Amino acid sequence: MKKTPRIILLTVVIAAVAAGTYYISSRSPMKSASTVPEEKLAAIINGKPITLDEFQKNYRRFTLRFNLPEGADPEAADELKMSFLNKQIETELLKQEAELRSLTVTDEELDREIAQLKEDYPKDTLNEALERIGIQLEQWKEDRREKLLIDKLIQQEIDSIIHVRDQEVMDYYTKNKDKFKRPQMVRARQIVVATEQEAKSIRSRLLKGDDFAELARLFSLSPDAEQGGDLGTFAKGQMPEEFDKVVFRYRVGSISRVVQSPYGFHIFRVEKRIPPRTLPLEDVQEEIRKSIFQRRQEAFFQEWLNSLKKRARITIYPENLKDRL
Repeated sequence: MKKTPRIILLTVVIAAVAAGTYYISSRSPMKSASTVPEEKLAAIINGKPITLDEFQKNYRRFTLRFNLPEGADPEAADELKMSFLNKQIETELLKQEAELRSLTVTDEELDREIAQLKEDYPKDTLNEALERIGIQLEQWKEDRREKLLIDKLIQQEIDSIIHVRDQEVMDYYTKNKDKFKRPQMVRARQIVVATEQEAKSIRSRLLKGDDFAELARLFSLSPDAEQGGDLGTFAKGQMPEEFDKVVFRYRVGSISRVVQSPYGFHIFRVEKRIPPRTLPLEDVQEEIRKSIFQRRQEAFFQEWLNSLKKRARITIYPENLKDRL
């Protein structure tokens, strides 16, 4: 099933978020240190607190995950913490909106998500990866549930109202044809051996009619030997220079001379030659549609999120963020 593109809420480069993007409601002015409750807080969003302890745990996981230095410049560290808090505030606002709309994530939906994610990890390495960033498996599952919930909200409030017309796709293609130009390409096979003498012996067999793919499987030292030496399709510059000098000069079906490279002694066979071309609209229209959709989605989402912030009652406690982790 085709997945709908999603907004990434907690970005990798969170430090790039401008300081001051957080919003403090005029109806709930920032409190001074003397009025901070006994349990220290990082923020309050529509009456829901983010405790300093909760913030610090999440921030610590973030720094571990992206291997951020602990001895950073204090001013830069404060800016990074404020940017991270702003993302937490945004996430809380989205969760509150989802609750207002009675959106939920079932255990079955969460199990499907977890099963798909586990496929990306070899056996027993998921727990190790989580331990490295200081998070338990159950907490990770709840984080995934939260992401699925926000995805549902975005689908309902943003994705469902975005439509990309066929004419828009065609207009984009017409104005940006250079993006869809492709250079000359070839498809080739290779056999790689350790000595020139062995390469010449194999080449003689090929010239007599022996099957190239079979000899590649039998004698080639290259990882592509299992695929009969198939290098796939490539353009100039994508392979070592020694390859390009040969395969782009030979006719389809011809056996190359023996070519020496740092990897050994090669013999090539050109399987196919593809001339320079511009990809037709039908080959790229879904790519274009997705690109237009994502740009529009990001703009709609940011506008909608800003409207949530403006209506919200948000209080932050920046002085508490200076506490050491």
